[in-house]
Amino acid sequence: MSEFMDVVDENDNVIGKATREEIHGLGKWHRGIHVFVFDPKGRLLLTTRSSTKDKFPSTYDCSVSEHVKAGETFEEAALRGLKEELKLIKPILKQLLKFKMNYGPNDNTIAILYECRYRGKLEIDKNEIREAKFLPLERVREILITNESKFAPWTRELLKWYFHMPSKIKAIE
Repeated sequence: MSEFMDVVDENDNVIGKATREEIHGLGKWHRGIHVFVFDPKGRLLLTTRSSTKDKFPSTYDCSVSEHVKAGETFEEAALRGLKEELKLIKPILKQLLKFKMNYGPNDNTIAILYECRYRGKLEIDKNEIREAKFLPLERVREILITNESKFAPWTRELLKWYFHMPSKIKAIE
């Protein structure tokens, strides 16, 4: 069954609803979220996308990335993703950035990047994530500089923004 998402204009106003396939097939603007999860030591949780993912399999991803479903808020999507993919219980989110970006052919997204500081057990959804590991930020930056193709494009650009490097991210209010 297809998942429905809100179609938005470039100013994030809802102008309709369509399936994920229709949105990506026609290049319509839609919403997404990303979450950087940090442990108490300040290490970032990087996940490796499942090898069965239709886009960018086996690449590093944000701790969690989700499409926002029709009628859902950005925060609701982030909390859903954290629960479904990592089994996080009562995470606290802090919004870091609202932005728009072209993620690839016909993939125009307005998204919010959240930060989540979390102490507790993680349990990954093996259908979505092959592996998850906490890495020191210096190590993440080193991988980004030496082999940026290891990252899904949106993760690469978000990390560049986070590390104050040139990025395709266009911040919006």
